[in-house]
Amino acid sequence: MTDAFRARLDANVATSVARIRAQRVPFYERLNDAQLAGTFKRAFEAAAHDLVRGEPDQLLRLLRALGAERSQQGVAVMDIVTGLNLGFQVVSEDFAEHFAGDLEARLAWESARGRIAYAGAAALADTYLEAREAVVRAQAEELVALSLRVLPLYPGIVVLPLLGEIAAERAGQLTQVLLAAVARHACRFALIDLSGVPGFDAEAAALLVRAAHAVELLGATPVLVGIRPAAAQAMVERSLVLARLTTLADLESGLRHALGRLGVTFTQAGPR
Repeated sequence: MTDAFRARLDANVATSVARIRAQRVPFYERLNDAQLAGTFKRAFEAAAHDLVRGEPDQLLRLLRALGAERSQQGVAVMDIVTGLNLGFQVVSEDFAEHFAGDLEARLAWESARGRIAYAGAAALADTYLEAREAVVRAQAEELVALSLRVLPLYPGIVVLPLLGEIAAERAGQLTQVLLAAVARHACRFALIDLSGVPGFDAEAAALLVRAAHAVELLGATPVLVGIRPAAAQAMVERSLVLARLTTLADLESGLRHALGRLGVTFTQAGPR
C-alpha cells in the first residue's frame, strides 16, 4: 500500500490540483498551478513518511508550520482543511480503482488515512487557536460540522470518526448527523469511532449511547470502536447499559465485523 501511494503520488497531485480548482476555494485560487502542485506534493510526501512510520508525525509538523504561516496571512482554517480532505479523498478514490479487487489494501489505506488526516486536522486547528483564537472561534461551527462527517466505507457500512472532547451539545449534533447518514445510505452498520476522543462527561456519554440506540430504530446496527479508558470510565460512572451494543477495539476490527455480518470475505494479502 505504501509503495502504491508513492508510485501514484504525482498522478494524485495532478488530480488534486484539478479538483481544488473546480472547488474554487478562496485561498487556493490565489496560487498558480505550480504552487498548488508543490503544496499537495509536500503534504503527500509527509503522509508517505507517516505511512511508513505507522503514526502521524511529519504531516503534523508540516500542518503546524502551515497553520502558523497561513493564520498570519488571514487564510481561513477551513480552506486549509478543505484542501487536506480533498487530497486524501483523491487518494481514496484512486485506491478504490487501483485496488478494486484487494479489500485488504483499501482497508489498510482507510485506516491509515483516519489516523493521519484527523490528527493533522487537529494539529492545524490547535495552531490556528494559538495564532488566531478569535478567528477560529468564529469558525467553530464549521469545524464541528467537519469533525462530524460520516464516511461511507462499503455499501451498507458507514463510519463516524470523532475527534476531541465531546460535550453534551456536540453529542446532540452527533445524533442528528449520524441518523441522517444512516437513512441516506440505507445502512446496515454504523461504526462510531471513538479512538480520537480522549474523554467526555457523563451527560455526553449518555447521549452517545442514546444515539447508538436510535440507530437501531432505523434498522441498522451501531458498533462502538476504539473506546479509550477515560471514555469507558465515564460510561461506567453513569451506569450506562452497553450490553446490547457491540464494542470493538478499533476501526479495523469494527469494519471486519460488519463485513463478516454482511457475508463479505477476503483473504489476507501479502506484504506491500
